[in-house]
Amino acid sequence: MDINKLRIFVNLVETENFTRTAQNLNLTQPSVSYIIKSIEDETGQKLFVRNKRHVVPTKNGLIFYNQVKPLINKYYLALQSIRSNEEKEADIINIGCTVTPYNLNNIPKWIKKFNIQYPKTKFNITILDHNKLKQYLENENIDLFLTSKGDASDLKNIQFYPLLKDKFFAIVPYNNSLSNKSELSITDFTMQNLIFVDNDLTGIEMINLQNKIINENTNLNVTFTNDLAGALILVSALQGITIGLKFIYTDFDEQLRKVPLALSPTISYGAVVKKIIKGRW
Repeated sequence: MDINKLRIFVNLVETENFTRTAQNLNLTQPSVSYIIKSIEDETGQKLFVRNKRHVVPTKNGLIFYNQVKPLINKYYLALQSIRSNEEKEADIINIGCTVTPYNLNNIPKWIKKFNIQYPKTKFNITILDHNKLKQYLENENIDLFLTSKGDASDLKNIQFYPLLKDKFFAIVPYNNSLSNKSELSITDFTMQNLIFVDNDLTGIEMINLQNKIINENTNLNVTFTNDLAGALILVSALQGITIGLKFIYTDFDEQLRKVPLALSPTISYGAVVKKIIKGRW
């Protein structure tokens, strides 16, 4: 199957919109539709469910996407490494991460600092949820990813390099009486609206804490979001309380208060590496 066809398929899964995919890849919408139909014919599977405004990948479509995307990434990285004589001597480090303010702010700084000593090193960034990042590391589609030490505890043959340590805090709107407390206990959340993050988008320590809060309080109204930024948006809109760490949330709206959680475990956040990259990690 043509790599360009697969690139169109991957883009359509990510945009869920024929028009945006056509614009992204400088194609016409009918061309995109024709190519997707040809891929479905070739695979013998229905890969998308279509309606007037969106296209949503089917279960088989998502399976195909998860297998195809790392292959495309490797294909373009291979092209990049053979098109320049200089790059034949260069390393390419593939970094995996989730989207958090801490990562967005610090990863560029680390790359620039690393390039001062190793100017020929190139970088690729892969943004995925926690479970897929683990799979990508195990399959060697990435060289390292950023997460908490506890979240990496189920991985084998890895090294963990700590970057910072922190304890959990609650992000509380100023108009909530809990914002005036100097510290919150697990049982303080009774009768509260809570904004939690889906398990795929956060580490095991936060998953355990969220579950503990749910189990030890009554009359909770819990909303789960599939995005860390979405949780902060809802709290900023005074819709409830969320739980955070400084490597997830760095800046706060003036209407929000950061209140420490009593007896919070210390969370170590850092880089998880499976293989040695030419002796430098």
